[in-house]
Amino acid sequence: MNEQGLFMGVVAVALYNGLFSPLTLVVLQWAPAWMPSFVPFSVPVALYGASLIVATTTLVLAGVPAALYERWRGLAESSSASCLIWLIGAILLTLPAAGAALG
Repeated sequence: MNEQGLFMGVVAVALYNGLFSPLTLVVLQWAPAWMPSFVPFSVPVALYGASLIVATTTLVLAGVPAALYERWRGLAESSSASCLIWLIGAILLTLPAAGAALG
């Protein structure tokens, strides 16, 4: 599979984690701290924002091992191997969400 397909997989896994992760409720409880004052506070809007925060955090944290691999190998561009490492990292971060969603 090429890099674009693997990246789309990483994004899909991160969105799944944002929707079903137990950490989404923790981020939701902190909504008054991170939500701007000009946005009218409602639970659906805060839940959407919390889900995006968890999904973005998943993308960033899962990319760290892939970036370290690229640095270690001295690659100038991403390869399929580094994108696969990124996908595996995202899947590992999503395991608690999959456990919560499946029961």
